[in-house]
Amino acid sequence: MENNEVAAIFHEMAAILEIKGENPFRVRAFKRVAQAIETLPERASTMAAAGTLARVPGIGKGSQDRITEILTSGDCADHVELRASIPAGLLELARVEGLGPRTIALVYNELGVTSLDELEAAARGGQIATLPRMGEKSQAKLLTAVEAYRRQAGRVRIGDALPQGLALLEALGQHAAVQRIDLAGSSRRRRDTIGDLDLLVASDDAAAVMDCFVSRPAVADVMLRGETRCSVHLRGGLQADLRVVPAASFGAALHYFTGSKMHNIAIRDRAKRKGLRINEYGVFDEASGQQLGGATEEQIFAAVGLPFIPPELRENQGEIEAAAAGELPRLVSEQDLRGELHLHTDATDGKATLREMVAAAVALGHEYIAVTDHSRALTVTQGLDERRLREQVAMIRALEDELGSIRILAGIEVDIHADGTLDLDHDALRELDWVIASVHSHFNLPAQEQTRRLLAAVESGVVDCLGHPSGRILGHREGYPVDLDRVIRRAGELGLALELNGYPDRLDLDAQHCRQARDQGIPVAINTDAHATRQLAQRQYGVYTARRGWLEPRDVLNARPLAELQAWLAQRRHS
Repeated sequence: MENNEVAAIFHEMAAILEIKGENPFRVRAFKRVAQAIETLPERASTMAAAGTLARVPGIGKGSQDRITEILTSGDCADHVELRASIPAGLLELARVEGLGPRTIALVYNELGVTSLDELEAAARGGQIATLPRMGEKSQAKLLTAVEAYRRQAGRVRIGDALPQGLALLEALGQHAAVQRIDLAGSSRRRRDTIGDLDLLVASDDAAAVMDCFVSRPAVADVMLRGETRCSVHLRGGLQADLRVVPAASFGAALHYFTGSKMHNIAIRDRAKRKGLRINEYGVFDEASGQQLGGATEEQIFAAVGLPFIPPELRENQGEIEAAAAGELPRLVSEQDLRGELHLHTDATDGKATLREMVAAAVALGHEYIAVTDHSRALTVTQGLDERRLREQVAMIRALEDELGSIRILAGIEVDIHADGTLDLDHDALRELDWVIASVHSHFNLPAQEQTRRLLAAVESGVVDCLGHPSGRILGHREGYPVDLDRVIRRAGELGLALELNGYPDRLDLDAQHCRQARDQGIPVAINTDAHATRQLAQRQYGVYTARRGWLEPRDVLNARPLAELQAWLAQRRHS
């Protein structure tokens, strides 16, 4: 563990103490320790092993013990306890330039602000200016700092970025000078988050294409413009880069700029062994310099003896070997999904009635859905207790009989308490067709306790699927500390499914754990977690992550026909 990582933990402890208004002496002590660690003459781990940390001014016995604990386990108990004592979003606010702990405490205590989004909303609504020692100028300065932080943070959720990229593709694609156009970079690989948008155009008139690009209403300012490349900031801060290439090089450029870097290196190395050179301009014979291809990506892959590799797989994580062996997966698509196994109605925190959600699912051609409103522990959603759940089940059965066109599974998204017990009586859960168990609270439990918590739910005997297993919220909350590998293995042993929650803020499971589930034969349910009728159609984001995780239709529970799903459920319930 590097010194700056250890120092960062002490800085964070100091910031939390200051936000809470605790003893200034203790705040200063943690800051001194952090500064001392940052200026150590060698690695903290080396000095801890040699027993020389005690000689460093500002590092007392208590701090030595904390440093040793951090070096051993990656964290210390004091830090974990302090993080649990405040809303997690306040720590992100501390990374906004000019927003110190006292101001954070002020907006939290006076306005209830707990996240960057809430801070920005309060500033845009004029509430910050009303606070003591603030005013209009401070409010405007804070807004500028928030916008700068969002740009500098460098990552934007695919659900926020991709619609902007696709809108640009559609607009530019109508220009007469554009012969071909596509996204490149991490947005084409459908990463969970992206740094910027990359657009690639084949054209003989680069100037005309760039004129069209910079004149789009979505463009806030032009950062750079050359003969064949242009970079802009879109409104909202996302950077977009446009490159224009000849049609003869479009495929080579698309492959090169799609990446990933390690995938490209591996392809180029393979080309070298065949006496070829591959770059963004095309495929060339190394000896003669003659261009052998480059108009399409298929030509790039064929030159090195490979079939086309889907962009989502291009991470140099075995895709080249699988392609060479003819073992690339037939990746799942939206069209493969036959049903939805996680949705909410206005019985809890949904925006539509049961009938409206079912009608929307029928319109989308779903064979089946599972209604999975929240259980009672999530009080802010007016979660269901056993009585209200049974009433909803009766409504579901009656509506299903009335419609006759769709199978409606009566389900629940039951909360997992901190001790691993479930939020509803087991007998009530056994009466349901489908039970998802999820964590919605106590995110900062130590990893060992969080792991025990999830294992207890998995082992309860009444849970069919573990919902959004890591608990992450992209851009707002990292997943809770947990040995997810162990939880996934146990779920596989007991025959449970795992959810890939495709809500754009979650995308949880991530691609890595989807692939782990696939390798262990664990079915994954790709769900929208829809809270409104329109959200039922937003299946693409979950599918993107599933494809990045190498999932095929056979790996996806809700890609199965209804009869197969029911057989799986029956086998689970009687195993």
